[in-house]
Amino acid sequence: MPVQIDRVLKGSSAAKYGIRAGETLVSVNGEEIRDFLDLQFQSSQQFLRLEILSQDGEARTIDLERENRKALGIEPEPYQCRSCQNHCIFCFIDQMPPGLRDSLYIKDDDYIFSFVFGNYITLTNLSQGDFQRIKKQRISPLFVSAHTTNPALRQQMMRYREEADLMSRLKILSKTGIELHIQIVAVPGYNTGEELSRSLKELLTLGKNLLSIGVVPVGLTRYREGLTPLRSFDPVLALDTIKRIDAIREETDLVYAADELYVLADEKLPPASYYNDYPQIENGIGMLRMLHSKFPYRKARFLKELRTKPMDYRMLCSRSAYSVIKGIAEALEQGLEDQLVVAQAIRNDFCGEQISVAGLLTFSDFRDQVKLSPREIPIIPEAIFNNEGYTLDGATIQDFRELWQRDLMVVNQFFTDWGWE
Repeated sequence: MPVQIDRVLKGSSAAKYGIRAGETLVSVNGEEIRDFLDLQFQSSQQFLRLEILSQDGEARTIDLERENRKALGIEPEPYQCRSCQNHCIFCFIDQMPPGLRDSLYIKDDDYIFSFVFGNYITLTNLSQGDFQRIKKQRISPLFVSAHTTNPALRQQMMRYREEADLMSRLKILSKTGIELHIQIVAVPGYNTGEELSRSLKELLTLGKNLLSIGVVPVGLTRYREGLTPLRSFDPVLALDTIKRIDAIREETDLVYAADELYVLADEKLPPASYYNDYPQIENGIGMLRMLHSKFPYRKARFLKELRTKPMDYRMLCSRSAYSVIKGIAEALEQGLEDQLVVAQAIRNDFCGEQISVAGLLTFSDFRDQVKLSPREIPIIPEAIFNNEGYTLDGATIQDFRELWQRDLMVVNQFFTDWGWE
């Protein structure tokens, strides 16, 4: 479908040629424009022939010379991401509590969002045309949720309707130069143990365009009524999973265990060299190690910030990050004279105790568990807010200020930035 023009930037090439918001962009140089990625791909040349439909449906052709190093200036209507048609037994969206904002219930399985934002897709909702476009436009890298290479088991876990041979599709993409990051959500009793080892070995046959494989434990909330009964990871299985990944890593370092596995198994985090260039950091893999590695370079500047207020500090964090944050709190306190710094792990009562990452903590979790002394200032992780500044349960930083009636500090996940609120 052609795309409607949402906005034309003032002073841009498009504006100078009379293109207006509300019109429809049909094609560029004879190629159909279906979305923002098509527009970006097709409009990179200097000379462009655009087919435009006015709001009245009148067609016209514009031969345009794009100014050197200057954007075309057309912003298409907001992109509608493709929804997943699977019914995975471990789908996190199905485990969300009711009554939250609509965007939290979107099941994204869009290859364009995979390329642009690093979202993981299943490859089960792609048409032949989608595959052709991926190959033609070199939409790479892609982030793929594999879970298992066993076709029958994958269909059992993901409950897609039409048969989809994962390895065949991955091999086609890899052979055409599409680079791949793979995710396995490990579900006890399904794709763990020997099944995990077998899948990892098979995935490694994809060759040079396989960039990484991350193994993460399934996240189970307390909202699972009517869903497939599943059990969570325990320390024994977490350790077994780490050992299986380590066995594979004796041959290749493309496979990574999630931070939660080390926390669950009560094992030390691997050194920074384990994570190479942190290819799965957006999947939470290596985040704790990166935090541990980066903090020493930020410590002096952060201490200077803490000294600006003659108060004590309480560093609030997720349970998975507690051991690292506790060490940071102790190091900070040693650098202060008359100020205390303590760490407190926040239990996720909103989603359930098994959810241990900061991004899923809520305002209500902090409200119910944090009791500050009169001279304590809270330090909270930026990760609890989305890009629009809301927590999972819809609170803003102002709600925290009103709750505690004092200044607070918000710190990003690697202590590279912070600010007073």
